[in-house]
Amino acid sequence: MSVKESQVEPSNNASAVKLTKILVVIALAYFTWALVADRHTPITDQARVRGFVVPIVPQVSGVITKMHVAGDQVVKQGDILFEIDSSDYQLALEQANSQLELAGQELGANTAAVGAAKARLEKAKADLVTKEANANRIFALKDEGIVTLSEVDRNKGMVEKAKQEVLSAEQSYIQAQQVMGEAGSKNAKIQSALTKVAEATLNIERTVVRAPGNGFVSYVKIDEGYYANKGATILTFISNEYAWIEAAYKENNLGNIAKGNPVQILLDARPGVRFNGEIVSVGYGVSFDKNTPGALPIPQKPKGWMRDPQRFTVIIKFTDLADAQHYLREGGQADVITYTGDSFILNSLGKLWSWLTSYLSYVY
Repeated sequence: MSVKESQVEPSNNASAVKLTKILVVIALAYFTWALVADRHTPITDQARVRGFVVPIVPQVSGVITKMHVAGDQVVKQGDILFEIDSSDYQLALEQANSQLELAGQELGANTAAVGAAKARLEKAKADLVTKEANANRIFALKDEGIVTLSEVDRNKGMVEKAKQEVLSAEQSYIQAQQVMGEAGSKNAKIQSALTKVAEATLNIERTVVRAPGNGFVSYVKIDEGYYANKGATILTFISNEYAWIEAAYKENNLGNIAKGNPVQILLDARPGVRFNGEIVSVGYGVSFDKNTPGALPIPQKPKGWMRDPQRFTVIIKFTDLADAQHYLREGGQADVITYTGDSFILNSLGKLWSWLTSYLSYVY
């Protein structure tokens, strides 16, 4: 071996040892950071965008005569989605009006105004039920801190207005009955006919199906000529007014997570951009027991050599929803990091991770 070769070999060995030491130090540093960060700046890539998903279900049966929307279309509250053939319900209304008129002739009573008042009352009651159902969804989000008080107050106002409509319709119905006379208002034939008039009028109204709010109509696979069954889903409506994140955190991440902790959200739909959020709530339980009542328990088998970590749902709201709204899709994936304390080092490393991950999302 020459002198030159003997000098190169120790030099290469020294470089390899030095590189190995550097890699070991980096690995230990990363392991230490991951161990501490799991408790103080926990990260999860199992997070999804969530919003209100409302199955559009007709309240009457019939052939769809006109579709006003196609798949993945933006709609506003009250927009017509589709129409159902109203011929049978128009006929039912004519028959009910005829029965009401005949019953009125027997008593010599004017029943037209009473029938209209009764129909208005039933429609007002149906509108109130719909508005209360929509408002209750909003109130549930208010309890979790996802929606603002102004949005809650707006929905309360809509419900109160609907209640006033019911009261006004009730008064009109009572007044119309008084004009008809006490004998007519208590006559069984007239009351039966009035009920049928109101029912037929309401069914005609229900043949026109409208959007329950502002949002999107997704996955429309129904066309004109399809027979819509009462109570069967025809299409799906997704609200774009309210959105939040459901993140699945490992159980050992939860120790320091608390309501109000700041969060950074990285949406797969918007690589390179970080959105701000805030912890709303931490789930208190998950479903895991699949045993049949009365049967012997079935032990859970681990999938690998280590026990699978249990995950719990953490609800996160956007603090800059307006900026993120364009990129939000129901079920869209996200990465999130929660800052549970004021540690400068851990928070800085967490922000560096979020910055790198936001750009890496261009790749996957």
